[in-house]
Amino acid sequence: MIKLIATDMDGTLLDEKGNLPKDFFHVFHRLKENGVKFVVASGRPYYTLYENFKPISDELYYICDNGSYVAEENKKPQVSIIDKDKIREIIKACEKIPNITIILCGIKGAYHMGCEDNFLEEIDKYYIKKYVVDDLNNIEDDIFKVTICDLNISAENSYPILNELFGEELKVVVSGKLWVDINNKGVNKGYALEKIQKDENISFEETMVFGDFYNDIEMLEKAYYSFVMKNANEDMKKYGNFIAESNSENGVIKAIEKYVFKA
Repeated sequence: MIKLIATDMDGTLLDEKGNLPKDFFHVFHRLKENGVKFVVASGRPYYTLYENFKPISDELYYICDNGSYVAEENKKPQVSIIDKDKIREIIKACEKIPNITIILCGIKGAYHMGCEDNFLEEIDKYYIKKYVVDDLNNIEDDIFKVTICDLNISAENSYPILNELFGEELKVVVSGKLWVDINNKGVNKGYALEKIQKDENISFEETMVFGDFYNDIEMLEKAYYSFVMKNANEDMKKYGNFIAESNSENGVIKAIEKYVFKA
């Protein structure tokens, strides 16, 4: 019996326009009636996710910023803070990479320097509580994720450089076509999900997970009912025990209907 469902957002639960499925809230209430816990697992920040899921925001579990910020029901959020000296090194390295901008994700919000409209358009999709600053080196906040918006395609431009420089000490991952995320080593969606499983006494066999991108791999490994989306890159599909219909075809909801409600 499935007792916990964790899903990625972009390219997974959300459609191509960034909208939740029309029947999501109805399905959520059915899950709750059946005692199934629902975890939102995303590279997005907590404040954005909380807004996305109103009016049921307080009834969910959150794995935010790829596992750097974990919010469980009635518990204090758990945050993995990156060393400030290491953040300065990342900022300096990014100065030499073309066509990117840096966002520092902290407890109080997200921070970036002034940038062109094409960057702002991407930043505004994911960050609600954000501040424009003059110097990223002087942020008075605890930073738990550094994210790079890369208009030259992240996997080809910024990721190889940043992974070469920081991949031994930190977790550097391509989290989207235009995005690279940097977190503390060992921090990922899978690590965060495993903690929730232990806290709630829920097993691998009782867990269902949905994902579509490389930052979902560790999370997919924590569930027997691991679904990679049909719209994912072909090399991602080996990480799931099942393939769900695409995000534009309501794949997450269809799989829940089949494996939870009709089981």
